[in-house]
Amino acid sequence: MARRTRDVKQYLRNSLAANTLRAYARDLERFKNAGGRIPATADQVARYLASAADELKPSTLARQIAAISFAHEQRGLQSPTRSAVVRRTLRGIRRTKGVAQKQATPITPQLLKQMVKPLRGFSEAQNRRDAALFLLAFAGGFRRSEIASLCISDLSFTKEGLLVRLRSSKTDQYQRGRDVAIPKAPHAQQCAVRALRSWLDTLLRLRKDDAASDTDRSVFCGIDKHGNVRGRLNSASIGWLLRRRLTLHDLTTDGFTAHSLRSGLVTSAAKAGVPVWAIQRQTGHRSESTVHRYIRGLGAFECNALAGLLQTRRGDRA
Repeated sequence: MARRTRDVKQYLRNSLAANTLRAYARDLERFKNAGGRIPATADQVARYLASAADELKPSTLARQIAAISFAHEQRGLQSPTRSAVVRRTLRGIRRTKGVAQKQATPITPQLLKQMVKPLRGFSEAQNRRDAALFLLAFAGGFRRSEIASLCISDLSFTKEGLLVRLRSSKTDQYQRGRDVAIPKAPHAQQCAVRALRSWLDTLLRLRKDDAASDTDRSVFCGIDKHGNVRGRLNSASIGWLLRRRLTLHDLTTDGFTAHSLRSGLVTSAAKAGVPVWAIQRQTGHRSESTVHRYIRGLGAFECNALAGLLQTRRGDRA
């Protein structure tokens, strides 16, 4: 019986992604540091929400409620977060503070072209890695976790370009997997396929003496100032590398994160008239409404529905 109880707890933990569990652990620690405890009462949770509302966004508070609820479920306890006082407190915070989310500024193809230019203070390996990293992340509309987890075995070069096998993702927790096609670009400086081949050739030379390491399996890795490979890149480092290159190219970093590459592809594709279903096929978004939230930086008269209709009518009269 004790073993079955352990199995249940293990399966409960495995029902959520590792990143979610880590976020829940941080949320519970904050709740406990503020005087909360498990089990908690509905009034305790509601008072915590009210006290934290001045500092935290409603979306963060909602995640903390989920963390408190999960902690109760793990112990077989009824969660106080389902009570009316907790739900109405959070609703009141949302109405008072609003729920608009801060969004990453999309990276345009023109900005990307500037970003990936070689920097004098960087080694050839660092310049090639960064060019491949950012061009591929943009071309595939990848999340930072997806690009960081890529292994060489996930890549298949073809006559048309590259097929990337995503084994799992934020919206594919059951690891069904999907293939993302990256066509070759006409200009070498903007071609993710050429940049990736160049980087992989360099990586093979860098780790010739370390063929059995974990780095041998990962596509993107850290490189120290001496040109030594230092292990797989983590998700957080991608945004740091992006902002570093922007700074060293004398470009603004305001609003730019690793997510800017994903939103940049969506915005640029929408501006070019690519249908939403094709964008979803590339990025893995499940709903059109989510794609629409990613389309940023377009002027009010760009891709305007009425403008397109008026142009059609002019063509009919001609």
